[in-house]
Amino acid sequence: MRLTKIASILLITLLAGGVAAKQYYRFKNQHGRTIIKDQVTNEMIVAGYEIINDTGKVVERVAPGKTLAELEQDRLKQLENKKSDDALKLKIRDDADLLRQFSSVSDIIRNRDGQLLALEQRIHIQFSKSNLLKLQLEDQQRQAATHERLGQRIPRLLQEDIATTLSQIENNSRNARSLEKEKIVVAKRFENDIVRYKELESFRKNHKNDVQENDGSEPITYDCPNTNTCNKAWQLAQIYAKDNASGRIEIITNTLILTSKPEKETDLALSFSKIPTAQNNNQIVLEVSCHNSEKGAEICSSDVVKKMRMNYLTSLKSRLEQQ
Repeated sequence: MRLTKIASILLITLLAGGVAAKQYYRFKNQHGRTIIKDQVTNEMIVAGYEIINDTGKVVERVAPGKTLAELEQDRLKQLENKKSDDALKLKIRDDADLLRQFSSVSDIIRNRDGQLLALEQRIHIQFSKSNLLKLQLEDQQRQAATHERLGQRIPRLLQEDIATTLSQIENNSRNARSLEKEKIVVAKRFENDIVRYKELESFRKNHKNDVQENDGSEPITYDCPNTNTCNKAWQLAQIYAKDNASGRIEIITNTLILTSKPEKETDLALSFSKIPTAQNNNQIVLEVSCHNSEKGAEICSSDVVKKMRMNYLTSLKSRLEQQ
């Protein structure tokens, strides 16, 4: 009955206007009722609809579209993906800059120490200025006290000099505090650079078998079976580094353990890197380095060092079994 009525309306419209056939749109609303309209609405887009011609024949079926909330969610997801892509590109560029700027961890440490030394010197200058100003202030305050004992008013110029000296002392103290904060920032930045450099170096050595001169041989790798075991192995790596390296541990993070660089020809340095694997686990990579000299190269290739490197996996597995 409804279709017959619609067909009649369409026929009358065609006869009256003498125009080309028009398309109509049919859909079911939220109550299940079939609705026909001559233009597309938001309700129709969400529910899905059929395009019919003037005879009531279906020309095309249009699948349900997304709600405004779903469209907004898609937009936000696209923005998030773009941010992730941009962050990845930035990280790749930063990694390339890091590898281009520094040739080794020792190179990074030298740069760090140089910048920290320069800041220390600037801090020392600020303190030296403050000490001179304090002596100057004491002299000015003595002059003021003399005027007061004589019952005289403190000269305006002397009052201004005292105020200026106090202000300069405060400025120097403020500058010194600012430089101390800058030292912390610089140290943290270089620590991050060292950690990242070691990660990149471990990736390169582990996957490309690119071994640096004087580090003795390829890295020793322990494949973590799960997160809990890996955490225990990481704690044991700290103990192994402390027991076998010549110097003290300089850096301990969740991904890097680094002992001090070899200062003497007989010194050994150890580093442990934790890197992810394709199986969503981690590897702990041990690397041994020696002094950059002929004697250091001999030590790194000696049986003693080879045994120490190989003993790492044996002792690690033994201790893990005991826990």
